Amino acid sequence: MLRKHNERETLVFNVQKCSIHDGPGIRTLVFLKGCPMRCLWCANPESQEYGLEIAETESRCIGCNVCMEECPRGCIVRREDGRGMIDRSRCDLCGVCTEACYARSKRFVGEARSVAELTEAIARDRTYYTNSGGGVTFSGGEPLTHPEFLLEAARSCKELGISVAVETCGCADYDDFAPALAYIDDIFFDVKHIDSQRHRQLTGKGNEKIIENLLKISASGHSMTVRVPVVPGCNDETENLEGIARLAASVPGVREVELLAYHALGEHKYAMLGREYPLKGLQTPPDETMYGYVDLMNKILHPAGKACRFEGKN
Repeated sequence: MLRKHNERETLVFNVQKCSIHDGPGIRTLVFLKGCPMRCLWCANPESQEYGLEIAETESRCIGCNVCMEECPRGCIVRREDGRGMIDRSRCDLCGVCTEACYARSKRFVGEARSVAELTEAIARDRTYYTNSGGGVTFSGGEPLTHPEFLLEAARSCKELGISVAVETCGCADYDDFAPALAYIDDIFFDVKHIDSQRHRQLTGKGNEKIIENLLKISASGHSMTVRVPVVPGCNDETENLEGIARLAASVPGVREVELLAYHALGEHKYAMLGREYPLKGLQTPPDETMYGYVDLMNKILHPAGKACRFEGKN
């Protein structure tokens, strides 16, 4: 049944071991659930809500319909193919269907984890971190909107000699998360669009607080990598990329800019959550196009002693 989490826990929807992205060396990525933004291209829609959700993997359903028999609210409906699917307008997340499903077609997204539980899991791979210069990266969702949990978790990891990184969209209250900065070594800071109105159209939020936090984190003495997810038709116009480059060049704490090419690898997750994917059919920009954007931004960044990079498929 559904386990309630307390103030000393937070919801984690994935712990990814042995990653070589989102920081130096071999890393453990911890994905915290909940984000204030709703980016149209979000590859982890299960990260957006702060509460638990139920995901349905249609390909795993064996059509036994035990979930339909067990659901106390009768919110599992039979489709034309005979499979039972959740009517989400009636579901209260009681969790009975997830327990009844033999094939794990229905499962909760999000697990309540304490700092102690999480630190223990992270510390198991300390040998890999030591040998590779790696560590743990807190991502999401938005980890900065879990400030007390992030503070405790980052401090616990640092006490064990584990390097800590954070991947953030920057949309959080600085005074809340500022204490955690003392225990964070690397920050990957997303900047989606330089124009606040367009930023709001694409993500649901303006960029004023985000840019303000970029400046405050820089003033605190931290260095950052600015990341730009390049999404065709959304933020790939020259004016935007040049604007982000000028911002990065002007902020002392920004050491480099990394471009990330849009991909639709998370599209299937929307269906699992009963949602429509808003950018259906959009194609990944080719490497040649991405390297052209790198050249464009480097014309502005190089005079400031900084650089833009893109890691292509080749």
